[in-house]
Amino acid sequence: MSEAIPRKGQLRPDARAPVSRILPTAEGEPLARWFWVPEWDLPEGAVHEALTLPFPAGQLVVEADAVRVYGPVSRAWRRDLTGRGWAVGALLRPGAAHALVGDVGTLRDRDTETKGATRLHADVTRVMDGPGDADERHTAAARLLEVWLATQVGAAVAADPDAVPARRLVELADSDPSLLRVDDLAARLGASVRTLQRLASTHVGMSPGEIIRRRRLQEAAERVREEPGADLSTIAADLGYADHAHLTREFGRMLGFTPTGYRAGGTESH
Repeated sequence: MSEAIPRKGQLRPDARAPVSRILPTAEGEPLARWFWVPEWDLPEGAVHEALTLPFPAGQLVVEADAVRVYGPVSRAWRRDLTGRGWAVGALLRPGAAHALVGDVGTLRDRDTETKGATRLHADVTRVMDGPGDADERHTAAARLLEVWLATQVGAAVAADPDAVPARRLVELADSDPSLLRVDDLAARLGASVRTLQRLASTHVGMSPGEIIRRRRLQEAAERVREEPGADLSTIAADLGYADHAHLTREFGRMLGFTPTGYRAGGTESH
């Protein structure tokens, strides 16, 4: 795990269902931003709502029943966790997502089972269901996923002339708070807006503007949750929203509740 990996996409952290995050090695760095491994063992009758606003990317996920590629999502993602379980996922770089599924935009808000991953599924399941320290098992499972990715798509990503510019697009849009407009992002990258739109569509499955807005809303949600005394109008202004009402509308549209309801720990509707 690494404290350098942002956790702003996890909207309702719960110690009962912790999520390990593991950085790639040099071999996997062009293919995945990081690997994530939730594992839970809840008491009978207990339910944890896993609520996330995912990063702008495709995800390769090994689950108990299959290996799947999940496309980018247009809104917050929810799943109720019960009993015991785990998953091992990779937050894919744009080039790796494109190499796995082609036009990533066709997988928006849906998923597809990954062919040729039977051995990967068996190996990861053996590690995750086996004995040993959780951190060691999580890291071992992530490395299995990393090696599989490198074997399956490493060469294709290296040969893709759009992989590096698409990756740079996401890195900038997802990390630089001064970039609030697509024109600014294009100028920073030395490319046309049309080029950015094409790269984002085929390799990310979201528009450049959506990627910028996703980062901004993730940061807003993190501040609303972690800074209970902060004025919501100040948070809105700091992050480039027109006003408090604009922030509230975005919360309602993307998350399904207001900033006030989220801060209170509930799901007060917009």
